[in-house]
Amino acid sequence: MDRRTVVAFVGDDASAGERVSCAVDAVWQGPDGPTFRALTPSDFDAGRDGEDPLNATCGVVVTVAAATDDAVGDRLAMLPSNVPVIALVEDATTATIRTLLSADVDDVVDADGRESNSDGVDGTGPLAERLANRVDPDRVRLGDDDVARLAEVLLDAGTTLMSTRTDEVGTKIEWTMENVGEHAELDRIVCYREDDGQFVPAYSWCPDGFEPAPRPFDDFPDPDRLSTFGNVARSSASVPPLGDEAENTAEEPPATVHVPLVVDWELSGIVAFESADRRVWTDDEVDLYRTLGDLVAHTIARNDRRVALRRQAEQLEQFSSVVSHDLRNPLNVLSGYLSLSEDEISPARYDAMSGAVDRMETLIDDLLMLARRGKTIGDTEHVPIEAIAEDAWQSVRAPDATLTIADEVGRVEADPSRLRQAFENLFRNAIDHGGRDVEIEIGPIATEGDGRGLYVADDGPGIPVELVDTVFDSGVSSVDSSGIGLAIVDRIVEAHEWDIEARNDDGAVFELTFGADATRAASP
Repeated sequence: MDRRTVVAFVGDDASAGERVSCAVDAVWQGPDGPTFRALTPSDFDAGRDGEDPLNATCGVVVTVAAATDDAVGDRLAMLPSNVPVIALVEDATTATIRTLLSADVDDVVDADGRESNSDGVDGTGPLAERLANRVDPDRVRLGDDDVARLAEVLLDAGTTLMSTRTDEVGTKIEWTMENVGEHAELDRIVCYREDDGQFVPAYSWCPDGFEPAPRPFDDFPDPDRLSTFGNVARSSASVPPLGDEAENTAEEPPATVHVPLVVDWELSGIVAFESADRRVWTDDEVDLYRTLGDLVAHTIARNDRRVALRRQAEQLEQFSSVVSHDLRNPLNVLSGYLSLSEDEISPARYDAMSGAVDRMETLIDDLLMLARRGKTIGDTEHVPIEAIAEDAWQSVRAPDATLTIADEVGRVEADPSRLRQAFENLFRNAIDHGGRDVEIEIGPIATEGDGRGLYVADDGPGIPVELVDTVFDSGVSSVDSSGIGLAIVDRIVEAHEWDIEARNDDGAVFELTFGADATRAASP
């Protein structure tokens, strides 16, 4: 952490330098105040070796001639924004003031004024007043090395937070806050989340035992800026007044940075960074705090979506189980009476009714399968693709349709029952759209790397152009069907961590990519 403890004078006028030295002594009496350093423009020559002449300065006083020197001006422009530059001006004309402003000077003082630290002079001269109001040697700021280390901490934190499980969110966010707080020498970090108009502490790092409480939005500094997603940095107050007035000064508020948590273009919370030190925040430091806020916002939002999806999935599964149970009862009754009536009705009618009963049972199973997203596969094993496909074909009632399986479709690591169902749904989809006499073909495909896959193609009319991108969405169908068959295929493929794509090529083509892990596991 950098602490700037030098007031520098730059100029060739020795009497002006003595005046600045007296003003420094008058404002900061005793050995604990900032030191004085006198420099000339020649000290800024590019060819000179040694350390930066303005190193560790908390304030600079310059003559007009020095401020307009090119080498001095270039170095003044490189000073941090919290280091004031004060010019001693003999003739404060408009032209002179404009020249000084262009040279990054922050304030001007009449060069004819006098300061003294002798008995009876309390440092209330114009230069002393400027130094007292503008220069604070006790303030600290992050140096370049500190900022670099803090950036590394946030890089590691990003990796950690991106892989956070639901039960780890609070622990990892507060662990990240602790790392950032210790590296930046902060006193506390609090993450507030918006809850019905109040901002409630959700996560915090407060080693001093501070207990954060809910706050209304207007209680934060500059709420208008926060509401438009801007950062609000408040440095500690400047040097307290000199003399007797210092005794009446109220306790100084902490230096703070507040960054908004933004999710879907809405303010969802605020992260507060606080320091009890006389602190100045650099732009790079505030940017890093904003990065932490963005990481926290992303982690919280992702976890909220994950929890909501899990809750929806549980509700959907419960609903589907109840519905399937209520449907199976009358269906079982219908199936029982149908079996008893087999000898009383013609085979054609019996087959039609029996097929309808089977179809309803399949739809019920499909409904449960669709609801149990993420639970669609059990134990996997090395299975021959040709045998699984032929077994699935036997359950498809389409005597006029044909299935051709090319050689060397090979084996794959899969849940055999779920892979069988995927084939069944692809075959039924081809029959529903291509007709009872559709021709279906299965063959191998090669992919990049060590992976491979297969295609299932038919000679039907293909997929309507407007449905190619949504064909795996639940309820999407171009014929009179439930539209969940291909959605279930997509669930099964996703549960195996495979990929599937649909396209047209003289009919519909579904390309299933297993990936290297699945094919290597199935290799002899």
